[in-house]
Order: sequence, then structure tokens, then C-alpha cells
Amino acid sequence: MRRAAIYSAILAASVIISNAATAQTDASGVALVVAQSSDPFSALVGKKRQRPTARAKRITIERYVLASDDRALLFEDRSNEARVKFLCGPDDPRFDCTIDPDSPAAEIYQIKPTRGPRGDLIYKNAEGDTMMRIASYGGATVFWPGEARGLAASKSFGDDASLRLGFADYATAIRRAQAATAYVSAATGAPIIFDLGAPPLTEHENAAVLGDAIIRAANGIKDVADDPTGARIIASRIKRVSFSAASAPGIGFDAGVLNIRYVPGQDIDGRPSSAAVAHFLEETL
Repeated sequence: MRRAAIYSAILAASVIISNAATAQTDASGVALVVAQSSDPFSALVGKKRQRPTARAKRITIERYVLASDDRALLFEDRSNEARVKFLCGPDDPRFDCTIDPDSPAAEIYQIKPTRGPRGDLIYKNAEGDTMMRIASYGGATVFWPGEARGLAASKSFGDDASLRLGFADYATAIRRAQAATAYVSAATGAPIIFDLGAPPLTEHENAAVLGDAIIRAANGIKDVADDPTGARIIASRIKRVSFSAASAPGIGFDAGVLNIRYVPGQDIDGRPSSAAVAHFLEETL
């Protein structure tokens, strides 16, 4: 009887010690979790859920048609910037559309948005010229090249490719340089040669940026020459327009030569725009 009582007492004591040890272990585990966390409540609510990384905005291409006629343009939204191209139409008088009948070369403009009144988005080029205005309700006002005022436009339908320069070989660049020479010489009343310099090692490489740079330079010169004073100054000072591949696009002038620097393979980022050429001439000559 006495032996059974002693055995029961020992068994009860072992249970108490075991429970105490378990409690101590659990407390240590909780303390360890709390100590490893910068947030003392994270052990109670679980691991903080990580926010998913924001996805880059997809490039979208939209077609707009003028309300006054059937002229169309393409607008490419790139979130923090955009591109716009005023498409060539039948009997379009713009030099971009007539210089190369086999390959119309309407300019692709790079523009950036700013927020205007009533939530409108106003898109301007690097020189500060307004190219397009999109209202909060979706309607657009377009500043078509050569037009004195904005024109109303609305979205249309179309399955259009991204606004990038298409492939052009060196023969295309030569053809455009010859046409630009005739065009600018007639606009200024003096011979101005578009000189491409030494040909590339292979005539089959992509000369898209060079071909586009030729047209942008010609358009920039013509924009200044539209003013009689500008035409007279250009005729007296510029004798040649040269083109050279470089590490960055740019414009220079020295001893009667207007030099256009372009970067092959850099799409429209690799050449000066027509507005940049016109702005340079107005500030330099």
C-alpha cells in the first residue's frame, strides 16, 4: 500500500516536470520567432504578404481619323512617352510622302505627355511644339504638319504595327539624298548637295536610320526656308549637308557644311528630328 502511494507520487511529479519543460520549450520558440522578426506582431499574424511586382504597361497602337476628311494618323502609347505618325494619303503634298514613291517616309515623332486642364493629356515634342491633345472623354485634337490650327479626330479601327523605321538598304539612302538635293536646292534657290560620304562595307546592311535622317534634314531646312529671310540665309551659308555615323545623334555646322550625326540601329532615337534641325538652323545661322 505504501509502495503504491510512493509510485503514484513519483509519476505525478514526472508529469509536472514534463509539462514545465514543454512550456519552457514553447516559450523559447515563441521568443526566438519574435526575436528574429523586426515586427513583434509578425509571429502572431504570420509572415507579411509581399506585394506583387507591378507589370510594365503594354505598348498600344491606336488609329485616329480626322473629322474633316479621311486623313489618318497612328498613335503609339508608351506610358511615359509616345510616338505619332501622320500617315501619307493619296496626293499628299508633303515631302515625306513624295520623296520616295516606292517607300513613303512620313516622320515618326517622339512626344511626351503633360497634364492639361480638365484632365486632358497634351503631347509635345522635344522643342515644345504641341502635336496632339487627348481629352479625358477620348476625343483628340491633332496638329497636322503644315496646318495652322488643331483638327478634331476620333479613334478608328486598324491592326497596325509598332511605329518603328522599316528596313532600307543603301540604295534607298542614295535615292533619297538625290531627291533631297533637288528639293532643298529648289526651296532655297541655291545648290545644296546632300553628301553621304563613303559607302558602307556592304550595301545590304540596314540603312534605315541614315535614310530617315536624310529626309528629316531636308524637311528641317525647308521649314526654315519657307520664310524668305531664312531661305536667303541658308542659300548664302550652307553649301553641303553631310552625314556621319556617330555614338550619339547630333547636328553641327562648320565652313558651309551642315553635319548630321546619326547612330545606325537606334531607330528614331538615332537621328535628329526635322524640328531639331530647324531649331538648330534658327539658333545658329
